[in-house]
Amino acid sequence: MMQLMFEEVKPLSGLETKIAKVYSINESVEDEQREIEVRLNKIQGLKPLLPNRKYGQKWEDLEYVISARSLIEKSDIPLAVYLKINSGYWEKIEKTEKSRFKYFDEINKNIEKLTKKRFSNF
Repeated sequence: MMQLMFEEVKPLSGLETKIAKVYSINESVEDEQREIEVRLNKIQGLKPLLPNRKYGQKWEDLEYVISARSLIEKSDIPLAVYLKINSGYWEKIEKTEKSRFKYFDEINKNIEKLTKKRFSNF
């Protein structure tokens, strides 16, 4: 007859519990940072401009060169906000362009109205 041997499970010491907890937190942080890295690498031309990141280090804690900041902000505004590097520059440019296009559309409509009015009198 085969005898089963059971090892007694000992509770973790205070230190072991702390180590396990810190390891778990560090792993979840690293998983999140790898997801951010994948998203950053999708931005064309950004990879050589990215700062070096150590294991467990957060992307938002790093310093970015201005070119990298601009590329991230232009390509992925939500990510730029998350990384705390959003200056609002590209949003301002976009609003200005929309406003300009709206202005020129209004001018074109007014020109059409005036042209119709002028030639309808003949």
